[in-house]
Order: sequence, then structure tokens, then C-alpha cells
Amino acid sequence: MTHKRHTATIALFLALACLPARAETVLLARGDDTFGQGWLFLDVSGRCRIATPRHVVEMSDGKLAAPDLLDSQGRLHPTEAPVAAIDETLDLAFLAVRGTIAKEGCSRDRVRATPLQPIIDSIKQATLEITTPAERQSLAVAFRALSRDSGGGQIIALAPVDASASFQKGMSGGTIIYNGRPIAMLYEVDTDEGVGVALRYDRIAAELQKLSAEPVEAEQRPDGSFGNMMLMKGRVSQKDNGIGSFLAGSSALHVAPDRDRVTFIVEMDRLSDIAGLRIKGRGLAGQGSLIVEADSDGQGFVPGSRCTLVDDLACPMSPRRVSRLRVTLTGPATADYRIDSLEPMMTR
Repeated sequence: MTHKRHTATIALFLALACLPARAETVLLARGDDTFGQGWLFLDVSGRCRIATPRHVVEMSDGKLAAPDLLDSQGRLHPTEAPVAAIDETLDLAFLAVRGTIAKEGCSRDRVRATPLQPIIDSIKQATLEITTPAERQSLAVAFRALSRDSGGGQIIALAPVDASASFQKGMSGGTIIYNGRPIAMLYEVDTDEGVGVALRYDRIAAELQKLSAEPVEAEQRPDGSFGNMMLMKGRVSQKDNGIGSFLAGSSALHVAPDRDRVTFIVEMDRLSDIAGLRIKGRGLAGQGSLIVEADSDGQGFVPGSRCTLVDDLACPMSPRRVSRLRVTLTGPATADYRIDSLEPMMTR
């Protein structure tokens, strides 16, 4: 379940950044310091995915949001194509991950429909893996009850082994692990009874298989458009108005500076001839500068241009072939930028 961030430090995330890619619980940022959790994995086709309780990504109108993924280095990456399980009785949804995480940092593991009952029958104690903006946490848990039905059972009730420990509402989306294997995903917590309810991963995999019969078409973008965006510094200041929804064209992007900076890395779909950057929005004028640096196919960023921010700005630079740009908006901590569009200025 989503929860508010109180203290933000990424020291432990940075320490984990050098670890090999693996399936893991990840933090989903809805914006305005609101977070949920999900499980990062590869589907059978090799696409990078996240499984999460539906209520974590469900908006007040019933539609599903595409929250950004906060990685181990404190960067925000877009997700896309949120979809609920076909079985509407399940509190379950899936997201696709795009950009750098999908290409370089996704899990090597897959969620499989292989029956888990033989393993579950042998479990005396397992571990609930959760993550927060401050740290990763592990909590020893024991199963209290298992559902039994015509489908082999899908629900596990569990509780902390340590009587002094307790489940919290923000743990929804955390995963129960046994011998390194995901067993079930927590989706409901009864804080009065100290019991959590989790959905088994063999059932989660079966629901994903149903959805795979209707594959999501890759989004078609025009030549020269940005294929991906990462927020390196700054924060998304409005809920459900993050990078994923901005790239999908469903919302503006609302961001606020961190230490007087908002910094993005934007990647082109292909090596392109660019003569500048155009930004449109609100709250930009009079706040600071737009700084653009260019990279030609991984050779490193070099200065491109620097322009005074206005609400409709075409910032030119010497034409060059570019694979990605580092875009910085300077401004005070009180600034709140609404970006309606961010587009490369093509030479042709």
C-alpha cells in the first residue's frame, strides 16, 4: 500500500548498486513523496516487468497509474502499460519497465507457474522482503493458514515470527522469499490482528500468462523523439504526474529542485542530428537556467548550451549528432516546474 516518505536517504541503495541484477522488491514512486512496492522480474518473453497489488497503482477514478521506479542509485525510471489481472477478484496488477533498467538492470529471474505447494508444505519460516526510501528490510515470518480450493489454493496468511515486530500498511507489495525463491506477494495487512495476506506466485504467474495472450504493442514515437528519460536529481512534486505518464502523453511532468537542481538524462531512439532543445511549461520563467549537455553515442557529455528559463523556450546549440542529452533546470528549492513538453530541435 502507498505511504508517505518521512526521511529520505539512499545510502543503502548505493551500497547495493554494484550487486548483480536479480529479482527483487522495488520501490514505486507515485509522486509527491508517495510510494508503493512491487516485484521486479523478467516475463517468459524476456520483457522487464513489475508485479504489484492493484491498489498500489489504482487511482481514485479506478484507472491504473504508471508509477516511476526508484533504483538503487536514487534515479527515477519510467514504467508503462499498467494492467490489472483478468481475474478481477485478485488485488494484482503488472507494469512494464522501460529504458535503462529494462536494458541493463532488470532481473535475471522469472516468475513461473510451476506449482509451489510442495515447497510451501515444507516451509517452517520464510522472509518478507520490503523496501522503503531509506532502506531495504527483511522480516522473518511464519505461515498461519493456507487456502485450499479447486485451483490448489492461492492465499497465504502469515505473521511475524518475532512478537515484537509488526506488519505496517506500507508493506503491501513486499515479497515472501524462501531459499531465494519468491513464494507470495503481500497485498493486505490487518494491523489489529498482526496478520498479513499474500498471493502465491504460481497464481501470479498464471495470471500473467493469461495477459500474455494479448501482448502490449510497443509505443510508436516519431523520429527524433526521446526514447527514455531518467530523473537524476530533483523530485516529482505532484502525484501521478511522473515520468512514465509524461512520456506516454497522459500528463504534464511536475518537478521540484533538489539542491537547486533538477537534472534529467534523456535518450534518443537513435543517433540524431540536434540543434537545441525546446521546453514548454509553467513556473519556469524567472527561476533560473536551462543547461543542455550532449553525448554522442556514449562518448561522454560535453557542453551544449545555457539559456535563461522562460515558459516557452527554444534553447539553440551548435548542431551535432546526439544519442542522449543531460538536461538541468536550475532554481530555488521553492520552485515547482510544470513541464508540458520537452523536445529536441532537429536539424532537418
